Formats: sequence, C-alpha cells, structure tokens
Amino acid sequence: MKAISENIHARGYQIRILIGSLFAAIIADGIITMYLIRTGLAREGNPFMEYWVAQNQLIFYKVCGGILVAICLWSIYRRKPKVSIVFTSILLTAYVVIITWNLLILF
Repeated sequence: MKAISENIHARGYQIRILIGSLFAAIIADGIITMYLIRTGLAREGNPFMEYWVAQNQLIFYKVCGGILVAICLWSIYRRKPKVSIVFTSILLTAYVVIITWNLLILF
C-alpha cells in the first residue's frame, strides 16, 4: 500500500513540474516574440497576436492562456493521470521547439 501511495505522490510531483515548465515556456515565448517583433527581427503571422503585441497586451493574454491550460491539464490529470502527463509533455516539447526556433533568429 505504501508503494502505491509513493507512486501517486511521485506522479503528482511530475505533473506539477511539467505544468509549471509549460507555463514558464508559454510566458518565455511571449517575451521572446515581443522582443523579436519590436526590434524588427521577426514578423507575427497571427493577426490577433500582432495586434496584442502592438497594444502591449501579449503577455497578459499569454498569462491568462497559461493559467487556463494549467487548470485544464490538472483537471485531466485528476481523471486520467497518464494521458495528462503525455499530453503535457508533448505541449512542453512543442513550446521548447518554438522557443529554440525563435532564439535561433537572434544568432
């Protein structure tokens, strides 16, 4: 019984790290995107995001979206832990690729 309890606790820790990392990646993407667009090194293809960058609202929407994603993933985790961990890992990997792509523009 103790082994099952420890496994559940370890998974809870894992999803918290994944969701926190995903949230940080979402915010980092917003900051890097704003910098690249404002310095003229990149152009935003999404008209909504382009407007939000011009109005200094991108970070606000990224934070709100990140919180919404975190709540949804945590809700999924409570019912289907493995699905949530896999899906969060996929999303985090996608954001890491996007951030890396954006950072390569700087170099």
